[in-house]
Amino acid sequence: MSFEVIDIRRLHADDFAPLLEAEGHAWCEHLHWDYAPAARVITACLTDRRLNGYALVNGGSVEGYSFYICEGDKGLIGDCFVADRAAQPGDVFRLLDHVLETLLAWPGIRRIETQLPHFSAEALEPCFSRHGFHTYVRRFMLLNLDGSYGRRSEFGATEALHAGEFVIEPWERRHDQQAVQLICQTYRGHIDAAINDQYASAPGSARLIENIVELRGCGEQVPRASLIALHAPTRKLAGLVALTGVRRQTAHIPQVAVAPEFQSRGLGAALLSLAFGEAVRRSYREVSLTVTDLNREAVRFYERLGFSTFRTFGAFVWNDER
Repeated sequence: MSFEVIDIRRLHADDFAPLLEAEGHAWCEHLHWDYAPAARVITACLTDRRLNGYALVNGGSVEGYSFYICEGDKGLIGDCFVADRAAQPGDVFRLLDHVLETLLAWPGIRRIETQLPHFSAEALEPCFSRHGFHTYVRRFMLLNLDGSYGRRSEFGATEALHAGEFVIEPWERRHDQQAVQLICQTYRGHIDAAINDQYASAPGSARLIENIVELRGCGEQVPRASLIALHAPTRKLAGLVALTGVRRQTAHIPQVAVAPEFQSRGLGAALLSLAFGEAVRRSYREVSLTVTDLNREAVRFYERLGFSTFRTFGAFVWNDER
């Protein structure tokens, strides 16, 4: 097959309908995620020609696409998907090369990030590395909520909770400012801040929270399953967990953090236990999360809790070193 790479603004939204349907199947089958809400937003942006990117076209059929966003001095590749029948490495590279060359030539861009869950890091590294990107492996992990998690010693209330050192409350919007400071403090110098620079600043952490809570970028919040832990003597925010629903029986953890001075006390495990208990009461059967492979301590922690890796994918970062 002979493919063309075309600016997506030259095409109609209806041209992308079969491809978005195929991507929805891929998200559901491979990532345990309902992609329909995201597909509706993308379709609306395509209709209004508000999306920048390129399509991989064979004749009149759109077989792949990738889009990008520029915010100040940062570029973000929001997605890349190619239909199975067209997913030859050379064609995927041609599509991404157009996106990368456009972003690298964009005036004022100093940083480019992307996380592309449809592809392994190894599959795309040759394309990104020749443009000067760093590659990171990330994992999708899954825990079956069959009741066995509740019998694991790592879960359940900690001694600190029994002793009244911490108070657990639902995460409400009035906690957001403290949550911003907690996330920024917890991820300072962390590998995840190298992959997503929003973790490296208070304004960025505020946008992360806004994306989870208000914009529903990681699904709908599960009622009473997003929690905060307050240090009882000082009322300082000690930890938090957000839990969302990404399809009818699958919950997802978009954010979990424990302040450095309160780590190694089992607080994170206790928050997760309470959140998962609420998910079970609401008939969720599994919960997923993503974690960076280099964050070995976190990977081991989740494995002890019963999570297993069901997919790895690539995250890629470019910084202007001039």
